Amino acid sequence: MTILTAFEMVTGEHLFEPQAGKYFSKDDDHVARIIELLGRIPPKIAFSWKQSSKFFSKQGARLRISRLFPCSLFNTLVDRYNWTKHDAASFASFLLPMLEYTPDKRTTAVICLHHPWLNSQYPDQPCPPFRK
Repeated sequence: MTILTAFEMVTGEHLFEPQAGKYFSKDDDHVARIIELLGRIPPKIAFSWKQSSKFFSKQGARLRISRLFPCSLFNTLVDRYNWTKHDAASFASFLLPMLEYTPDKRTTAVICLHHPWLNSQYPDQPCPPFRK
């Protein structure tokens, strides 16, 4: 199961839904939405990408989308999907370490398998749906 599939399974929607605009491409919007959720891409990582010059200036500024609206995964789950704070915090703490930009800091599949969110127990009743 990929990170994005996990999000889609519990919300019924894609984590990122990029859209082209009048002055920017769908790819520009996709990069912007990733930055809104995860924060600034470290320059070492951004510039290691072969196509980085299509999206960033040599100084690291975004070329076409300058205004961003940062949002946290936790707030998105609570505000948009009406999750409880407990469920949102648990799922966000499961998902976000897998989205870490720096590979050395990114969590491993083995660690994820032991995350409390995957091992949640709902005794004597089926697991409640996350989407309302």
